[in-house]
Amino acid sequence: MVRRALPLAPLLAALAADGAGAHRLAFYALLLAIPAAVVAGLDRFAAVLDGDAPLGQAVLAGLVVVLVVLSEAVRGPHLTENAVPSLALSTLAAAFVLVAIQGLRALVSVPLRPALRPRA
Repeated sequence: MVRRALPLAPLLAALAADGAGAHRLAFYALLLAIPAAVVAGLDRFAAVLDGDAPLGQAVLAGLVVVLVVLSEAVRGPHLTENAVPSLALSTLAAAFVLVAIQGLRALVSVPLRPALRPRA
């Protein structure tokens, strides 16, 4: 459960840095988000192999990795200009939305423990 939320903090930091105009800081936050997204993706893939999760979760986690790497690759050449292409912002926002939806889905789908009832 915790591994799924690993990319959330660096992605949120990158979004906040881009919003504040600190695109270099967003670049480095995304650099931290890449291994976090990979760890989360591998965790979902392992859960699929164990039979604990549907295949769609692993596919979405892989898509998050692709979006984060694409956002990092697109903004790299523009780092000296302190500018960010719109494709980099779009892929960053899409990756954040996917991670947030996966996290919310994990919170909602947690099975509740049945209430203990005395035997009659």
